[in-house]
Amino acid sequence: MAYVVSEGVRIFYDVAGRAGAPPLVLVHGYTASGKTNWELPGWVEALGNQHRLIIPDLRGHGRSEKPHDREAYSIDLMARDVLACMDAEGVDRAIVFGYSMGGMITLELLLNHAGRVSAAIVGGMGSRFPARGSRRERKHDEPGAEPPPSNARRRGIGFVAAYLRHYDPLAMRAAWQGVFKGSAGPVDTSRLSEIHVPVLCAAGMRDALYPGVKELAGLIPGAELEAFSGRGHIGTVGDPRFKEAVQSFLAGVETNRETPTLAT
Repeated sequence: MAYVVSEGVRIFYDVAGRAGAPPLVLVHGYTASGKTNWELPGWVEALGNQHRLIIPDLRGHGRSEKPHDREAYSIDLMARDVLACMDAEGVDRAIVFGYSMGGMITLELLLNHAGRVSAAIVGGMGSRFPARGSRRERKHDEPGAEPPPSNARRRGIGFVAAYLRHYDPLAMRAAWQGVFKGSAGPVDTSRLSEIHVPVLCAAGMRDALYPGVKELAGLIPGAELEAFSGRGHIGTVGDPRFKEAVQSFLAGVETNRETPTLAT
């Protein structure tokens, strides 16, 4: 656990997983934190054996400082929060895994800080926001889509406690205004052809953002797409199928990194 100052804002981050392993940065979504997005749903446990995990709490979230001015929030500034944590840990280049708003930040890093990203996973965020009027459609899980784990109730209580402990409504309002209000979309789609590292795009098929996720995968050269039936935006986070897809993708990235290129 540590703090770093990013563009004048004090940012909390945690480091977990296997020391000396390839670095993987986990970037949470809007209103979430490293604990609620990654630790409690089991991602730290699932990924920590093979990677050194860097897990920031973005400005306004979790244990980081929470400005109340909308000018303190943008995708660019939050991407710089991520880079500040990487710099503090001496990490020049890493795999980045972002979910929801964290997916927007991951795309920002891919396009404007490409040298810092070796591969990426963009979950629950696509090339466009849902059309007005469709935001409430397909966002809930189907009943019984996946049996809940035996410790779901305990984790649920822990999630609510962690969420409320650090929630600042004024900071969340400022973050929403700075990041989403008036935004033309999650990413400049005209630039997606510039991405030339491995990318996995993933979402639940009942997520209102899913059509944009599918489109995003088609616009990024060589990107893979994973879709999870019966899952909405929130339910996808803890779905075991999502973890399996990410683990498989990361194993492929690592295999390709270690495979020597033959001279021709």
